Amino acid sequence: MKRITAMFLLGFCVLFSFASTAQAETIEIKIKNFNFYPPDPVINVGDTVVWTNTMNYGHWVISGVDMRHNNKFFSYLLLRGTKFSYTFRTPGEFPYYCPIHSMQAMISVVGKEPAAGEAPKEGETKRRRRR
Repeated sequence: MKRITAMFLLGFCVLFSFASTAQAETIEIKIKNFNFYPPDPVINVGDTVVWTNTMNYGHWVISGVDMRHNNKFFSYLLLRGTKFSYTFRTPGEFPYYCPIHSMQAMISVVGKEPAAGEAPKEGETKRRRRR
């Protein structure tokens, strides 16, 4: 009986730990045919985006619009098969581009900023910070 009770408590603790925290996801964006695919994903705060260059030409992933870098993220030159990743910790819209081939896209991040040590919750609504 003690063994069954211990297994039940252990199972309950494991189940509760999964239910109480949302897991951050990894979203893949491929660089192909001189575009980003998918071009404009909507992700949650805490998610990581991984860009992979599938082309024979080098590309950059630089935050900003129309050749104006805004210092959010900046990849090294991505040659075929190389990857760059960035974790989005704040909500908002994050445009990015490749300056070599005039490719542009946008990452929209929804949710609220988690408190220190807190994982973002699933299903949160989009909020903007006031400055």
